[in-house]
Amino acid sequence: MVRDAMQTRVRAAGILLAIASVAAAVVAERLQPIESLARVRVIVTTKAASTSITAAGATIASYIATVDSGPPSATVSRTGRALQLTRNVAGQTAEARFDVVLADVSPGTPITWSLAADSSAETQIAVYSLADLTRPALVDRFSATTSAQVPAQFTTDAAFVARPPSIRMTPLLPRLVLAFYYPWYTAETWSDPQMADRPLRIYSTEAPPDVNAQAVMARAAGIDAWVVSWQGLEAGSGFNDRRMRIALDAARAAGMRACVYTETYVANPTNDASRGIDPRTLFEWLADIVDLYGSHPAYLRVGGRPVIFTYAASLLPQADWAEVMARLRTSGRDPLIIGDFVRSTLLEPFDGEYQYSNVFSSGDALADVVRAESLRVRTFNLLREGDRRRVWVASVTPGFDDSHLVDRRTPRIIDRSNGAVYDDQWSKAVDTGADWVVVTSWNEWWENTEIEPGRRYGRAYLERTKFWADAFKSTSGAIPAIR
Repeated sequence: MVRDAMQTRVRAAGILLAIASVAAAVVAERLQPIESLARVRVIVTTKAASTSITAAGATIASYIATVDSGPPSATVSRTGRALQLTRNVAGQTAEARFDVVLADVSPGTPITWSLAADSSAETQIAVYSLADLTRPALVDRFSATTSAQVPAQFTTDAAFVARPPSIRMTPLLPRLVLAFYYPWYTAETWSDPQMADRPLRIYSTEAPPDVNAQAVMARAAGIDAWVVSWQGLEAGSGFNDRRMRIALDAARAAGMRACVYTETYVANPTNDASRGIDPRTLFEWLADIVDLYGSHPAYLRVGGRPVIFTYAASLLPQADWAEVMARLRTSGRDPLIIGDFVRSTLLEPFDGEYQYSNVFSSGDALADVVRAESLRVRTFNLLREGDRRRVWVASVTPGFDDSHLVDRRTPRIIDRSNGAVYDDQWSKAVDTGADWVVVTSWNEWWENTEIEPGRRYGRAYLERTKFWADAFKSTSGAIPAIR
């Protein structure tokens, strides 16, 4: 038995040393300046039905765009690395303006613009430096007759684009580590045959002593706040309100914070997912959250603003979100609302962005999407004078398995690979400059994303979370000692 215990400790030490080597490299890289920014305006004038522009020698971090002239059908968008003017009437002149923040700009490397159109048509491009937003300075002007088969290329000296005054991302401190918390468990839940695993200690989220014990564990693992699932005051005979208050009190006792995470897809009078989102109900939910919980000593606030996460935000059109948020501001409520979406213009009305989980991506694909969204969110405020800095919240998930749930038609399984999936997610979050990190999840046992101690994995994911949380929040970049 002694020998087995020693072998277990040796294996655990080996795992932590492996994590340490990865984390050390990641944190060291994070401390290096990885984004050299410039702000430009690109004006496209064309008679083609659709036109796209890509840039090499720099990365398009964020943009806002408008159609300045042309038929009402003309629209502007971004797909991948391409800025697009589409749905023009072929033969008619349309003009679009793209204000863009470029990253990875090097004065010694030219920026190469590639222009393609759906048909042979003359197109002009004018490039302005927006180092001073109030005084655009013309840098280059190009003209070409091009098509999708024969794109045209032009180069701009990056030194002219990255002229003083330089622009910088505003740091958002302190760095926080959050975790999604689900308050829907009773002692009877754990006997359900669809539950593939169980916590080491059976508990009820209706019982304050049980939730207090969970909060102590979460705080010790480096979790700064729980993001608590909530479905309105009327759902489940009012259990959302009771259990949210229990979670807040437990967080306060443990020296951490909690905030609400709205299950937005059931924001309607009957909590029916098939009915869609009702903007009036959504407004009432958000107002209730601010009024009932926002002043609790343990509620997570930034600059005095109570933080609210909203799941599946893209299910509601941007115009409806803008109206809901305008009503909140008019009513004197000013929450900081972070939405679940990706590559969306919803960033305009929201205060931040997250994706519930990126566990179905890995390696280069994961790195690409996380860095693209990180750059977009953290630079978006630079496109307008006096705009607010958005919060980029990277999600990290240890794995996923919903194969035991009878209502899932297409089960999905992402094996945890002895922690390698979790480490990969964390390293990408740290490497790409996340403001906050949210763990999916503390206790979503149905989909097996939990890091809470359980029979299958023991306390392994608490230890991994503690290690990565310390590395992420370290301002000096020093990796915490292994104990």
